[in-house]
Amino acid sequence: MNKYAIIENGKVINTVVAEADYAAEKGWISLTNGGIGWDYVDGQFVDNRLQLTAPPAPTKEQLMAELAALSAQIQALE
Repeated sequence: MNKYAIIENGKVINTVVAEADYAAEKGWISLTNGGIGWDYVDGQFVDNRLQLTAPPAPTKEQLMAELAALSAQIQALE
């Protein structure tokens, strides 16, 4: 048994383990890499999923500048 991708509109919507002849009947594609959410383009699996990355942490200098600006705003209210 091998792993196969079920593809709809060029997108892997599910993966299954099946016998080769059954997978061929269903039109499933042998999964060489990738998984659910990947695209299938020109016979290749492509990871076009949205990559979320965290912004870089602020530096000590940036935080001190923000603190000074907030302190000035607070003093202006008093």
